[in-house]
Amino acid sequence: MRAALRLLVVPFFPVFSILPALANAELRDLLDARRIALQARGTGVHGGEAVRVELRNTTSARVAGRIPAGWVFTSVDEQVQDLLVVRDEPFDLAPGALRTITCRAFCAQGALRGPSEGERYRPGALGAPALVALAQAVAAAPYDDDLVQAAVWAVSNGYSIAGMGALDSTSADTLRLVVARLSGQPPPRYGMRFQYAAGSVCTGRPDVVEQPFRITVGVPTTLNAVVLDRNGRIVHILEDHTMIEPGRYAWRLQVPVADLPPGRYAIHVWTTAHPGVHRLPFTL
Repeated sequence: MRAALRLLVVPFFPVFSILPALANAELRDLLDARRIALQARGTGVHGGEAVRVELRNTTSARVAGRIPAGWVFTSVDEQVQDLLVVRDEPFDLAPGALRTITCRAFCAQGALRGPSEGERYRPGALGAPALVALAQAVAAAPYDDDLVQAAVWAVSNGYSIAGMGALDSTSADTLRLVVARLSGQPPPRYGMRFQYAAGSVCTGRPDVVEQPFRITVGVPTTLNAVVLDRNGRIVHILEDHTMIEPGRYAWRLQVPVADLPPGRYAIHVWTTAHPGVHRLPFTL
């Protein structure tokens, strides 16, 4: 009798341990099947670690997946910018488990206002192909937040690629060239700072144009730099007979352009030590 009883004793395992895991499923599929619940809130910044995402496994099986680079969280408030995720965020949730992930993400509609702390976002969806391609390019290297934000606005809003700064033979050029391809704009030969206004993060209207300029002189000389419009008229004087000593120089010529009408312009630079004029064009 005792032996028979021992034969009936079996170890107990929770049911979920023998169910198949939903490994590496697509986020959209998990949301549509209601296998996870997702809540997203802004952290109060418009670029960088910008959105905090709470994920909850609603099933009795393990769920694994990722928030992919290129995912866009859409703002509940239509006056607040959506957020583009630029870094894959993997997750692996036990049955019923809850996890919070802070995503690297950037505002994707410059003319709207940025998210405040706790700003509510919908679960969202994968972005347009160009935004996905940009996000994947950003995920491939540790680019500076300001550079990435300018890149996103160049693709999402059509802002000038000059917001990313001029080509400078650094690793940032890789991203500039990606954005040039995605936006259809030529690679940037100068930098641009945009105007800000109440109710928006960035208007996209140029405020300052910055042109890199390098020169080597062997004797004391004077430097002149002016800005001409397409008709050859001087619209701004940057340097007027500025004395410089022998040496190598690297300037960042800054042109205030807020009051200039759209059009083609050029910075003209010349010295008494060299013949000819250096012409540095830009477009507003």
